[in-house]
Amino acid sequence: MGNKGSSRRNPKSKLSTANVKEIVPETKDFKYYFNNDDNIHRQHDLYFLKKHIFDCGISSPIKEKLITGCKVLDLGCGPATFLLDLAVQYPDSNFLGVDIEPLFPSEIKPKNLKFKIIDILQRLPFPDNEFDLVHTASVLYLLPSEKIDFLINEMIRITKPNGYIEFCESILNNQSKGIGEKFGHLLHGYGLVSKLHKADIKVVVKLSQMLAAKSNVNKISVKDKLLVVGKNGGNLGIIMQDILTWFNNSSELFVVDICRQLNLTKKQYDQLVVDAFNELNFTCPRMTLRRVFAQKTPV
Repeated sequence: MGNKGSSRRNPKSKLSTANVKEIVPETKDFKYYFNNDDNIHRQHDLYFLKKHIFDCGISSPIKEKLITGCKVLDLGCGPATFLLDLAVQYPDSNFLGVDIEPLFPSEIKPKNLKFKIIDILQRLPFPDNEFDLVHTASVLYLLPSEKIDFLINEMIRITKPNGYIEFCESILNNQSKGIGEKFGHLLHGYGLVSKLHKADIKVVVKLSQMLAAKSNVNKISVKDKLLVVGKNGGNLGIIMQDILTWFNNSSELFVVDICRQLNLTKKQYDQLVVDAFNELNFTCPRMTLRRVFAQKTPV
């Protein structure tokens, strides 16, 4: 999931029940929090959940190009579930995934799929007008807000005229409809940690407006799908609840920060997580899954 800050894996939290204010974290990289080994399968599940709900892997209208052969780039590809799926479906197209952390498969993969270790917050090492589709998913809310516009500009630069850029993200916060008190408090803490690391959890809501301000994109489209988290949302809601249990499996660094922001001990945080997920049995939190895509204007 996204542009992670180190190739070293994060262990599961092993904090004691002592007040976490006494613990000094070794890094403050927000992008690095959610990629421990226990959460990789949740990234796979999230992709296939979104594919099922949207009834397709991507929403940009490039299916004919994919069939005849084109070039696709995925930024912050993580374990590369999106790319592996499309590379098998479209053997005449070429796919490239980049991430700063090598979570992607190094050996068993289709011949038309390659990976590179790249920091997407720097100028991307590709020429102008190189790809037919530049895609990113579950990345924007992890990045410093001042870097979002830079990343969008880079995506547009390396996209071919008439090609597409596409974002696939989720919207769920303590202001979402149907949120209960405990789960809302947990999401509030997440928002505070995001702010601490200069990330903007509401960037997805602003994304279409940011694209509209660009003179070199048009045909901006937004597709939303509503999902109720938890058993009251049926099988899909149960799957999403499992995906969100990264609150139980986050890195030690995230636990330190969210406890500090909510003024909780580790023991109190653990109890909040238990209570929040139990609360889902009696509430109907609405999550929005959103795809935003736009075409680069012809030269």
